Amino acid sequence: MMFRLCALATLFLGNLSNLLGYGAAGHEAIGRIATQYLAGTRAESEVAKLLYPNEDLARAATWADRAKLDEKYLSAEMKTFVTDNPGHHGYHYCDVPFQETAYRAGLVGTNDHDLIHSIQTCIAVLQNPADDRENPLKINHRTALMLLAHFVGDLHQPLHVGCSYISTDGKFVNPNEGGQGQADAGANDLRRTTRTSLHGYWDTATVKLARDRAGTEDFTAFLLAQHPPQTDWSTVGSVSDWPVTWATETLGLARQCYDGIELGPPFVVPKDDKRDEHFEWKVTLLAGYDVRSRDIVEVQLVKAGWRLAELLKAIWPDSPVK
Repeated sequence: MMFRLCALATLFLGNLSNLLGYGAAGHEAIGRIATQYLAGTRAESEVAKLLYPNEDLARAATWADRAKLDEKYLSAEMKTFVTDNPGHHGYHYCDVPFQETAYRAGLVGTNDHDLIHSIQTCIAVLQNPADDRENPLKINHRTALMLLAHFVGDLHQPLHVGCSYISTDGKFVNPNEGGQGQADAGANDLRRTTRTSLHGYWDTATVKLARDRAGTEDFTAFLLAQHPPQTDWSTVGSVSDWPVTWATETLGLARQCYDGIELGPPFVVPKDDKRDEHFEWKVTLLAGYDVRSRDIVEVQLVKAGWRLAELLKAIWPDSPVK
């Protein structure tokens, strides 16, 4: 876990875009899509009560990443959140081996403050009528909404859920089955170029490919027209269990992230003030990878927005649940 946090810190200093989940454009699209599906509901009005007049869900969806900026750029509420949650960078992901078929608490790469647990805390806070900070993240309703708007997007980015563990002989192994290897920090240690990683590719390059396909058309409208909601997007059971279901689904997509790359030999990255000495690997994307990845991300952006709306409507139903 410390490897992952240090890797994120290093990447933040070198290339901010690699840290931003789906990047501002992707998260904003998710927020706008959710807004479309909230129209006319009680949840829409409850969300509006928690947002400032100059905010919408698109802006809210980037709050958790903006809270990673240097302190001088943080709002007062961001500073409170960061002070109360010094490990908040770790709330954006889990590192489940991509070979696993389901997310289960206790697996290597999970912990009680990973992405899934953080979403569950946000849900519980918003379900509590009392707007207090007696919860694991010490957050109120407004901060819970801001985090949820972002984290649901992160949960639909495959490399925020799954990662690889690479043995000394360059093989992908599963530590839950006894394999020994270095975690790739959600593919941050798989380098496409000196400054960009496979993780960054899935965060931002795939969204750019989708935006390029949309051309001059409004990006949100393009996504909604191309990818209407599917019946298998719905989730049953208690809303607190929905993040686990979604994580399991996204884990399956993480396997596809690693299918279609060529792993080069490892090279040593020396110890610095951010991280211990470790290996990284140059990767090559094989033919067809760009188109396949773009198509996956287009669906995931719409699905994340639709599910965020469904989750908020479940938290604030139009009619009281009996």
